[in-house]
Amino acid sequence: MLEALYGAWKQDIEEGKTSLMIAADLGTVGELNVRAQADRIGAGAVSGDGVTLSGGATAGIGDQVVTRQNNRRLSTGKHWVRNGDQWRVADSHADGSLTLQRRNGTGKVHVPADYVRDHVELAYASTAHRAQGRTVDTAHAMVGPNTTREVLYVSATRGKEANRLYVDTHY
Repeated sequence: MLEALYGAWKQDIEEGKTSLMIAADLGTVGELNVRAQADRIGAGAVSGDGVTLSGGATAGIGDQVVTRQNNRRLSTGKHWVRNGDQWRVADSHADGSLTLQRRNGTGKVHVPADYVRDHVELAYASTAHRAQGRTVDTAHAMVGPNTTREVLYVSATRGKEANRLYVDTHY
């Protein structure tokens, strides 16, 4: 089921859509993020070098990331950095800091290394809890027998165009 989920997500990305993979646990989210990043590096959409993020992943120019803590001192002008904000890495710096551009293109911010290391993550996949408040064109969610109705609701409502559920019946 994860292969089907990933393949559909990748097709949506290749068609220019914003898309999100949703999984039940951080281990699966991490695996999906690493795989998506590797494919994007292979396609030339992301640089292979970068800086270390929260959880140990590395982000390079072109990567999609999410900020995980509000910080009013980090501002794009009109708006400050919020938990759950979506960004594209515009530049990475030798000191471990990043320059991030909002996914909708409405501002850039220089984020210091300590914030990057503690509060920035890759954003190709997410748990349902962390996906709350996100809106994308399409969402692809893995669900199983232990998925609660609250988690199912979040997983099934992130996409504007489509929400696809991949049900694992061999848990």
